[in-house]
Amino acid sequence: MMPGTRNFKPFSILALLAVLLIFSATFPVPASALTEVEVTPVNTPDGAVVLIVDGLSAPFIYPELTPHALDGTNLEKARLENIPEISKKSARVLELRAPQTFTEGGHSVLVTGNPDADSEFISFKDANIFDVLHDEGYLCIAVMEKGDSWSICAEQDAVLRDENNSVKNMKIVLEQNEHSGDYTVPSGLLQLMEEEAGKAPGYVTSKETRERYNGYNRWGIETACTVVEYMEKNRPGQKYLLTVNVGAVDMSGHYRGNYGYIDCIESLDSELLPLYTLCEKNNLAFVLTADHGMAFSADDSKGGHQSEKYSGSDEAQLVPLIIYAQDVESRIIRGEFRQEDFAPTLLGILDIPERPRFAKGEQILLTGHVNIKVTLPEKGTVELRKDGKILETAGNDDRFVFLGLESDKSYTIRAELDSGKSLEAKEKEVFLETDSVISFGEEGTGKEKSEYPSVESKEGISSAGVLGEENSLFGRKSSYLIGYLLIGIINLAGFFIIMKILKKG
Repeated sequence: MMPGTRNFKPFSILALLAVLLIFSATFPVPASALTEVEVTPVNTPDGAVVLIVDGLSAPFIYPELTPHALDGTNLEKARLENIPEISKKSARVLELRAPQTFTEGGHSVLVTGNPDADSEFISFKDANIFDVLHDEGYLCIAVMEKGDSWSICAEQDAVLRDENNSVKNMKIVLEQNEHSGDYTVPSGLLQLMEEEAGKAPGYVTSKETRERYNGYNRWGIETACTVVEYMEKNRPGQKYLLTVNVGAVDMSGHYRGNYGYIDCIESLDSELLPLYTLCEKNNLAFVLTADHGMAFSADDSKGGHQSEKYSGSDEAQLVPLIIYAQDVESRIIRGEFRQEDFAPTLLGILDIPERPRFAKGEQILLTGHVNIKVTLPEKGTVELRKDGKILETAGNDDRFVFLGLESDKSYTIRAELDSGKSLEAKEKEVFLETDSVISFGEEGTGKEKSEYPSVESKEGISSAGVLGEENSLFGRKSSYLIGYLLIGIINLAGFFIIMKILKKG
């Protein structure tokens, strides 16, 4: 035996490794099972960029609308180049009305789909779009300027936010939050975001007010472009939502009057094309909207939106909604819609039928197809029929999504469990106007669920339940946690045993 070498007792080590493999097979790493079935082909985006322009009023940018001052005077509109061009390839909702005309309320409604939501509401379990997207394996990233919401920032995996909420004293900080899921924020992305944070003060150094305000928004847009470019190059398979809030338009309305307001809108418009082009190139949905609008008492006056004086005006309530994605038909959507419709509409664009737990808004169908999700209490088989004919059959799973169905049609879903246990109902018929979730429960368990959505109130229980079949008090199936715990214990024990064998050699 050579000096310094040890007798490794290879047979003992191999035997131990075999035991560990047997245990790993017995307690595999749990995966969130979901079978996707394309009934007809769909072009699901690989993610989305949602640009929230704080204080952007639709009457100031939509050609069909005319902004008025509270005294009845017609106000000048912003002269735009890029937003009209982007709109030609997008769906544009002509009337989207905000129920709360202040920043915290508007942001809260957007991400929860509930018209009465506030910041605390966002932090409730499964109450926002970020919770839904995390369950679908999405990474949630945000660039939040002045007017951000602490609860929205807390829902992000990584967020850049203006700690001082100030154009004059801009201080961007990077924050990370841990959320359940099988993904982590790439270290390279965190480094890049730190670098962008360090560049931020340089955008607002001008002595001219106009340049400081425009530079403030420019930093947000350019940082968003940098994030998209990084994800394209380094994480092409990772779906993600990038939420960008730019705050200078709102501040311009408050402090610079209606002329400074439209000037800031025009400057922002000139910065948008690179971000939109990146989304188009990388199969990302591009969404432009606002938390609330802005109203002015007279021409050449400072604006407002929250006080009773302003809040009832169309200028304060009407916000834009422009959505681009491959499957979205380019058109103007007429009719009356509300800001709480945003959350289900965004998820619909991403082909995700689930909704935030307390959502009351309705999906604006923009894709030309609908989807249906079917959940079972355990593994089984699901059969999808239309007009008595079988369209698709899928099995060996407990969650299924059927993509690319026709809207305004009736479908029949038949389900059976692999274990042979009985279901409360083996067959359900549903008329699909928008995306839907259908859940089957075991016979006699009382877990039968009605068609989604079914929300009673903020304190009520959605069709998924407070502690639904897929959730425990810890937000995941208890069996998953037990499995992970056992694997950790077994691997740790194996490590110490191997080390002990090596030392005795």
